[in-house]
Amino acid sequence: MEILVVSSSICTLVLLMAGWTLGQLLRQVRQMFREIPPVGALIGAAGPRPGDRCPDQAFHTLTGHDVVLTQGAPTGRLLMFVASTCPISRKMIPIARMFCQREKLDLVFAGDDTPQMQQAFASSQHIDPARFINDPDLGRILEVDKLPSAFLLDGQGHILARGLVNNREHLESLLNAQETGFRTAQDYLAARKAQPA
Repeated sequence: MEILVVSSSICTLVLLMAGWTLGQLLRQVRQMFREIPPVGALIGAAGPRPGDRCPDQAFHTLTGHDVVLTQGAPTGRLLMFVASTCPISRKMIPIARMFCQREKLDLVFAGDDTPQMQQAFASSQHIDPARFINDPDLGRILEVDKLPSAFLLDGQGHILARGLVNNREHLESLLNAQETGFRTAQDYLAARKAQPA
């Protein structure tokens, strides 16, 4: 009988210690998540910043028609720069389609290559040529230096967020910037440091 009481006491003590250890671990994990900044789309030093307006001029699509990025998208627009030579661009095209469908955003692709190369690329990726801007001026004006880059625009063509997008999380971080008001991870960190502990 004594052995049963002793073993039961030891089991109870071990369970209590395991529960205490688990509680401490959860507390540390919560603290760690408070300290880790959000990882979002990388924003280059050059180019227009969130809040700036997209150029108001017309850009040529693969169909020969013109698109004005500041018009025709009341719910917002995702402008995504891609290239046929970029494997990450190829990976991101279907992800961007699903993302824009879910978020009810107008999706427009952009690139800078010969019309024949872009037509072949658009065809291989099942991109509507009317939704693909092939105009070198657009990339120069927005100072796109890495691909795939994305710009989240509001209905009036203001840039809500921008950055290099290599995965779905980077695309979602563009929306987070719009929803939280922190346009960059640097803005978020600065606001966190300014808050009293």
